[in-house]
Amino acid sequence: MKLLQNCWSELLVLDHLYRQVVHGKEGSIFLVTGQQVECATIVPQAGATLSSLMGHAQDLVAKLRALQLDQREFVCLKFLVLFSLDVKNLENFQLVEGVQEQVNAALLDYTLCNYPQQTEKFGQLLLRLPEIRAISLQAEEYLYYKHLNGDVPYNNLLIEMLHAKRA
Repeated sequence: MKLLQNCWSELLVLDHLYRQVVHGKEGSIFLVTGQQVECATIVPQAGATLSSLMGHAQDLVAKLRALQLDQREFVCLKFLVLFSLDVKNLENFQLVEGVQEQVNAALLDYTLCNYPQQTEKFGQLLLRLPEIRAISLQAEEYLYYKHLNGDVPYNNLLIEMLHAKRA
């Protein structure tokens, strides 16, 4: 449970980014509901923080598209996000470390075997993880700010997860 509490927002951001890579079009956002929304309709109403967040996400989507992120790599990135060693009071450090090492090795083998012409792909994928974390932290701050302003009700699962993470 501690692992999930630590990274829930990163997993949501990663899911969103992958959805954009696979289904989205440049200049629009493909929602989980299947709707496509043009960024040009959102940005004028979004405010500076949300516009910045959208811009960072779009930049990262472009990088992931350029890397030709596929589903197997996406799943490996999700595992690496979930099995992070940066969790306070992590009870089974060796298990988490072992899983992380196995996933890293699997991702390296996969990228080398399936994309031999892209020798830097593995490293480039790993370099996206801090960017995903930065976007998720920015999204958490935005969500918390909206909650404090009364724009998001307290009995919302995301708010409950946010409070649990901050505790």
